[in-house]
Amino acid sequence: MSSNNRKFEMEIEIAASPDQVWSAIADARELARWFAPTTAVEPEVGGRIVWQWGAHHVWPQTIEAFEPGQHLRTRYDSAVDDGAGGKRPLFVDFFLRGDGGTTKLRLVHSGFGPEAGFDAEFDGISDGWPVELRSLRHYLEHHRGKDRMVAWSLWTTPLPPAEAWARLTGDGGLALGGLHDLREGEAYSFDVPGAGPIAGRVLFSPSEREFSGTVTNLADGWFRVHCEHWGGTTNVWLWLAVYDGPSDRVASYERAFDAVLGRVLADGAKVAGVSA
Repeated sequence: MSSNNRKFEMEIEIAASPDQVWSAIADARELARWFAPTTAVEPEVGGRIVWQWGAHHVWPQTIEAFEPGQHLRTRYDSAVDDGAGGKRPLFVDFFLRGDGGTTKLRLVHSGFGPEAGFDAEFDGISDGWPVELRSLRHYLEHHRGKDRMVAWSLWTTPLPPAEAWARLTGDGGLALGGLHDLREGEAYSFDVPGAGPIAGRVLFSPSEREFSGTVTNLADGWFRVHCEHWGGTTNVWLWLAVYDGPSDRVASYERAFDAVLGRVLADGAKVAGVSA
């Protein structure tokens, strides 16, 4: 790999055995409990693994290493030409080590060259993986083996991400002002108009376009708000995952999310087919 290539790398410690962590990243049903709502896995080298968020984003990959309890490696095509009629490949590696009830999971997402064509995806995964791996840890440590219900609303807007974020988090939206002054583990709370409160502990808040936290008032669920420029437009997500509780309560939050985003992003549009 060229020294000019970029990669994202992080490690997280999880209070679960390597076999339990392995199942969470390599079993389709387990993946759907913390990551993409729709998944498919052919558990062998050369097999396919697919992570899918409704009709919005489908992420098919080929498995290059499948070593249960130790190493999973996938490959997929980037959007950048390789100069030979194909696309430059990108790779996702999960390395596991540990014994007993604790595992250290190291993720390496590599193959990004210095070209500007890689910038959007590299920036996106650099914000996204820290959120997702904290979601994985939260699932394994608090809800292992449970299916989840998700309230999810996704809108696109021509506004730049900073302005979309300001509208969403301002007084006319969810009134999340000051959220980014909080550190991981600190308490937060706000009200979702038409649905009720969301309150818990900060999981990850790296920038003014990404926030996630536990939701202690909804059976220790998980909340995320996400804003990024992708595909020539700005995408804004509101996402709530709940492992216990009535489904109609979750549905009320999804309707409320739609109403909030429809109000603050009146010049945008709801993305159809994203219900989880």
